[in-house]
Amino acid sequence: MAITPDTNIRLLKCPLQLDNKNQITFRDKERDQYPYFLSLPYIEVTSSMYQRASSSIFYPGNYDALIHYNYCMYQNHHYSDKWYFAYVTGMKYINDNMTQIFITEDVFQTWYYDAWLRPSFVEREMLSVSDDVPRS
Repeated sequence: MAITPDTNIRLLKCPLQLDNKNQITFRDKERDQYPYFLSLPYIEVTSSMYQRASSSIFYPGNYDALIHYNYCMYQNHHYSDKWYFAYVTGMKYINDNMTQIFITEDVFQTWYYDAWLRPSFVEREMLSVSDDVPRS
């Protein structure tokens, strides 16, 4: 059975960095997260072949036109409405109309709303004021 290509791939200019030091949290993915990422400067290709959560994407575009994009989101619309988020870690020129884009999944943005956090307790130890001195 042949499947009609219908994957959406969007390359973004995004403030998030691969080091994950500064992530953005949203109250709701439908009303906050998706609209935020969809509002950033982007280029998009629709009706692409199924995108696996692998380390690269073959994007139909010129290397020089794509080099300024640092983030990616893609959706395999035929299978689900879930958007997957990834950092662009590198690009490789294939030919004038094809660029291989290397990606690393942004686990925080992709799975934040699917994670289930259980109630937890953080145990802290307190020092007396006299013992709380900087070490040299």
